[in-house]
Amino acid sequence: MTKIAFKSLSEQGILEKLIISILLMAIIPLVLIIYILHTEAFSVIQKTHIKITVCFMIASISVGYFLSRRIVVSVLQLVRDVKGITRGNYNKRVSATDNDEISMLAQYFNQITDELEKNIKDLQESKKVIQRVLLKIGTAISSDQALDNILELTIETSIQALGATSGAIFVKDKSNDLKVMLSSGLDKEIASHIKIKKGEGFVGKVFETGKAGSVEFAQKDISFEKKIGLAQKSLMCAPLVTKGKTIGVITIEDKKANRRFNDEDDIILLENLAGQAAIAIENNRLNQDIERTYLETISTLALAVEAKDPYTRGHAKRVADYSLKMADEFALDKATKDMLRDAALLHDIGKIGVKDEILLKPGNLTAEERRHMELHPIIGENILRPIHSLSKIAYLVKHHHERVDGTGYPDGLGKEDLTLSLKIMTAADAYDAMTSNRPYRKAMTHEEAIKELQRCSGTYFDPKVVEVFASTVKKDG
Repeated sequence: MTKIAFKSLSEQGILEKLIISILLMAIIPLVLIIYILHTEAFSVIQKTHIKITVCFMIASISVGYFLSRRIVVSVLQLVRDVKGITRGNYNKRVSATDNDEISMLAQYFNQITDELEKNIKDLQESKKVIQRVLLKIGTAISSDQALDNILELTIETSIQALGATSGAIFVKDKSNDLKVMLSSGLDKEIASHIKIKKGEGFVGKVFETGKAGSVEFAQKDISFEKKIGLAQKSLMCAPLVTKGKTIGVITIEDKKANRRFNDEDDIILLENLAGQAAIAIENNRLNQDIERTYLETISTLALAVEAKDPYTRGHAKRVADYSLKMADEFALDKATKDMLRDAALLHDIGKIGVKDEILLKPGNLTAEERRHMELHPIIGENILRPIHSLSKIAYLVKHHHERVDGTGYPDGLGKEDLTLSLKIMTAADAYDAMTSNRPYRKAMTHEEAIKELQRCSGTYFDPKVVEVFASTVKKDG
């Protein structure tokens, strides 16, 4: 025999409650009225029976009203709670007492609200991350930091913000292929050999289309990026675009903990970082073009200075050669040797601001003319200092007439203030000046010039530099 399961009123559905309410408020009272009329017509019912019937009708109507009101109150409560949520009160939850469809609807609303609140918190946190990242990188771009430092900051910040294991910045070469300019987390040997053609693999497609995106690799998937060792599980790319042209791609590989990239949020962040990186690369290129043009101009001016005075022709080149030989003897690094060479080639650039009648005067200079001539190191520094990459050279140019005893010009620096590079160039400059003809004297011999350097050792020149210089020049004949 099948058992009939009866539910409590709170467990009944809205439809069932409405049916019961209608029955109690309408149908049952109607049947009772018909019954009363019928019994009255045949005079078979006592007054007591009529009273009971009327009481039953009133009770039925009351219960029906209570049920209807309960439904309406639940709906109104739901509306009020939902209205509060739509006004931004995401901490509010929809309440329901019965176990019916309204209660289920309330649960669904609460689940949606919980998820919405979580998404809002994640979005706010992502916004803070993006703001911190962009501020950090924007500050670096607006400063005097080198391009490598800015891009290194960009890629490492991207990896950290997106929870990845590695990243790289690709730029196109002369053949329009992508090569790694800078990477973090990738094997250096692999990174140095990666070369991607336009349209090749996912990275090549992003470079070709100029549209950011992400991709997940199946475990058995033999993709292009897996073959070249760039990414194993997942990859996100954004193009580096400047002035409407795509100059490269930034890639972020393999999200940690086997998680997927959040396409919308993560791509927005990576696109912003890519934009900052592209600005840095373009600014660096423009600065290089400006500095190259400026350097070519002042190099031409340096040649013009020598052309004005036939006695000093080739002087800068010889000073550079002597300085580099000395640099090798002192085992200076390549960067220092390059700086020393450029400074030697440009050390007399300030003479472009010296009057010809003073610069080419065949006799001794007056005290006033001497003061004017001694301004040429300062003029040279002012010419070079606007070039950021030549700021250290400007220091050497300004002080190439300083002496170790502090009696030189223009600042009278002492031995402890003079760098080894400056001491080398000062000795090389003096030696070549002594072994070159001048309008007011003939050139000294090599031996005479060396003796003069040794005589002034400890006053004009550093003793160790003079010692090494004498043996170096002697060895070279």
